[in-house]
Amino acid sequence: MAEEELPRIQGKRRAIPGASDTEECLLGMVTTLTSELAITRERLDTLERLVEKAGILERPDIETFEAAPAQAEERQGIRQRLIAKVFRPLRDAAERDARQAGQAADH
Repeated sequence: MAEEELPRIQGKRRAIPGASDTEECLLGMVTTLTSELAITRERLDTLERLVEKAGILERPDIETFEAAPAQAEERQGIRQRLIAKVFRPLRDAAERDARQAGQAADH
C-alpha cells in the first residue's frame, strides 16, 4: 500500500513572537533539513531493500563499504557544497546584521 503524499505548504510560516530574525532563519533551516532528511532516508531505505531483494548486494556490504581516495575526495566536495548552501541564509543574515550595526555606529 502506497503512503499518501502530504500536501506541500505554500507561503511563509507564521513568525514566533519574540524570536529574532536569526532564530526564525535557524528554525526554517532545521525544519527544511529535517524534512529533506526524512525523505532521503525513506528513499535510501527503499533502494537498499530493492538492491538486497534483487540479490545485488546485502546490507552488510553497504555498511562496510569504504570509499576509494578519489571517491572520498568527491564526497568531501559534495559535503562542503551542501554545508555552504545550507548555512548561506545564516551567513547572509549575519553579514546583513554586521552592515546594519556598522551603519548605526557611523551615525
